[in-house]
Amino acid sequence: MKKCLFFVIWMALLTAPLSAQTIEVSGEYQGNVLWDADTVRLMGDVVIEPDEMGTARLTVERGTCVIAEGYYSITVNNGSFYALGADKDPVTFTARDTTDFYNPTTETGWHGLHLISDQSSAQDSVVMEFCVVKFAKIITGAPVGERFGAGVEVRNKSYCYFAHCRFMHNRDDHDTSSPSGSGGGGMYVLNPGTILVEHCVFHDNYAWWGASIRMDGLRHFTVRNCEFYNNSGHYGTALDMHVGELSLSAPGPQVYNNYIHGNHGSTAYLGWEGVGRFHDNIIVNNDGYSPVLGTTAPNYSHYYNNTIVNNRSEGFINGNGSGIWTNGEQIIYNNIFWGNTGIWFEQMDPTHPAPTAFNNCHTFPNGVMGTDDLYADPHFTQPTAGLGPEYDHATSAAHWALLETSPCRDAGAINMSPYYPDTDYNGRPRVENGRIDMGAIEFPDLTWVAESESNEAVFPNPGSDCFVIQTEMGEALFEVYDLCGRKVCEQQGHGDAMSVITRDWPSGMYFWRLSGPSTMTKTGKWIKK
Repeated sequence: MKKCLFFVIWMALLTAPLSAQTIEVSGEYQGNVLWDADTVRLMGDVVIEPDEMGTARLTVERGTCVIAEGYYSITVNNGSFYALGADKDPVTFTARDTTDFYNPTTETGWHGLHLISDQSSAQDSVVMEFCVVKFAKIITGAPVGERFGAGVEVRNKSYCYFAHCRFMHNRDDHDTSSPSGSGGGGMYVLNPGTILVEHCVFHDNYAWWGASIRMDGLRHFTVRNCEFYNNSGHYGTALDMHVGELSLSAPGPQVYNNYIHGNHGSTAYLGWEGVGRFHDNIIVNNDGYSPVLGTTAPNYSHYYNNTIVNNRSEGFINGNGSGIWTNGEQIIYNNIFWGNTGIWFEQMDPTHPAPTAFNNCHTFPNGVMGTDDLYADPHFTQPTAGLGPEYDHATSAAHWALLETSPCRDAGAINMSPYYPDTDYNGRPRVENGRIDMGAIEFPDLTWVAESESNEAVFPNPGSDCFVIQTEMGEALFEVYDLCGRKVCEQQGHGDAMSVITRDWPSGMYFWRLSGPSTMTKTGKWIKK
């Protein structure tokens, strides 16, 4: 009995979780540094320099929470930085003291990540996956060299990759109207070789230039599938980009499939010189000078298949608002501009050649006319009720797909088809049957939907929290799609009935398909109240 009891206790000790590990860091380090503790307490500024072999690298493992105990920073000079979190086990950078954080003069919060290389060390890289960066701050009156990048500052790296990260409650409070003075509340990037930002969220960040992201001197960059909301500033609250010179043959910047809503200040300031692509973005319920500022000449960038709706804009010229302010020779097509303040499009500097605009849908014509334009309600499935950020609280229930009655269906131009990606904002085929829609979301091909006349029955219909489908197929695949053509449910059936929980689904119409043995298929509709 005693041996048995001893064995049980011994096994319990072996399987018991280890106590959380905490380390304290400050001062200067050299070479490769690894932080793999549960908690890293930042007790002072940390600087990592190259060792005698010229190597400097900081790696932060998944699940680590870095907490600044004061207004401290982390700097990696001429080296690489890797913060590799996971979906449910992110790497977090934050501050202990966030009281009075929004006061621009108080040193609360922390002083951010600074990943700096000179031109001779351009092979260094930055990789951040599943990270949270919050409550970083640059105070008013900061020294000249410390006014960029409150959350993350990156300079002269050969490769930068940010994926599934959240940048929230970060502030560059050193306000200045000069673009060379400061910028980058969430992130500032200078002269990267290649940069990819994808599936990231930027929320409640502030800076005069680039509240979420500011990028200067860019060469090859992509920002895609990100969400920007409730950020504030003056220019480029979502994106503030100054590319510099690019040859017409060089790969240009790409910004696509982003959701930009509820921001205060011009949402996208695109100082692109050369050729870039800005497409399949949803830009709704923002306020500021203009939803999109396409600046710098010569600029041969393509702006297409964007949905720009319900923005309250003041504009640069005579107080007019618009969907796009442009300066240069951009090509603008297949966009939907609807319900915004003022005109849909205006050229900032008429001394430059006029842009080319065609196949756009907008509220009413103005001085700069496009060819094959529509002046008709695009018929969204569920738009927000009004203009500006005060209506943005409803965007969680908004749907910017087109109804079947939309005049924008199959009305887009396809003569620029080499620039189209394979999929739209929702990941569905972009061009179907040789036609393309206007806006960011292609109308789903639901021609397979028909009311089923078989013995299959879905009940209750309409319903609310769940429904049951009865079938005679036995082994069958059951799929449900929403009005945007997105699959919301898939399950395998093995009997004569299947139940589906719909409690968290938005109200509306859904389409179901039941695929049985061989080519046997049954379809129908279901409505959630």
